[in-house]
Amino acid sequence: MFEAKIEAKNWKNIISVIGSIIEEAPLRIDKDGLTLRAMDPSHISLIDLEVPKDQFIDFSVDSDRVIGIDVEEMSRVMSRGKPTDMMLIKADEDNNKLFVTFIGESRRRFGLPIIDTPEQSNLKLPDFPTNAIIGIDASLFKDGIKDASIVADHITLEAKNNSFIMRAEGDIGDIETKIEKSSLVELKLEEECKSTFNLSYLADVSSSINGPITLELGNDSPILMNFEIGGATIKFVLAPRIER
Repeated sequence: MFEAKIEAKNWKNIISVIGSIIEEAPLRIDKDGLTLRAMDPSHISLIDLEVPKDQFIDFSVDSDRVIGIDVEEMSRVMSRGKPTDMMLIKADEDNNKLFVTFIGESRRRFGLPIIDTPEQSNLKLPDFPTNAIIGIDASLFKDGIKDASIVADHITLEAKNNSFIMRAEGDIGDIETKIEKSSLVELKLEEECKSTFNLSYLADVSSSINGPITLELGNDSPILMNFEIGGATIKFVLAPRIER
């Protein structure tokens, strides 16, 4: 048995981030809360998500379990939630159903199938060299991403002594966004570094973030993004684009 209550807007934001990376999600649920670790189908990125028990209004589970959901179908259901709604999630594993109930001016229940999806809890966060840690407000980061998308499908992120640079170049032109250290939340630098990444992954993941983002950056190595959304702590790893 698993049953939990959470603000609908928080769960919607969590599902939005998950849906930007994977199509099917094996949600691991235990007495401490809900976790997820999975790679996208192309194995370019990885998401590690944790929603502690205390981020739920109510939380009850009788034993450890994994519940598989179709993220697109869950997103469709969440589009029907109102910002002020509370949301009840209840698993009926005897009938292979996950019930989502919105509680507001009315009480609306949706039933979704629990699906078989390979659990990836044995996945480990990759260990890779980090030369810089950049703390940046999400609005600044998203502006740089949107600017870059005008001219290219990839973006180079660069950390220098007193600034963080977002640069893109394509057939129709180039852009550069330079953010001085004084406008960043933090900038810790062991040495100057830069890496290039697929723009769409960063755009999709960052679209729902409103608070600060911490980036761990190296030279031609994966990037690790750390952020919180909807009560969840999320780590997102994206492999670099290496020019041959």
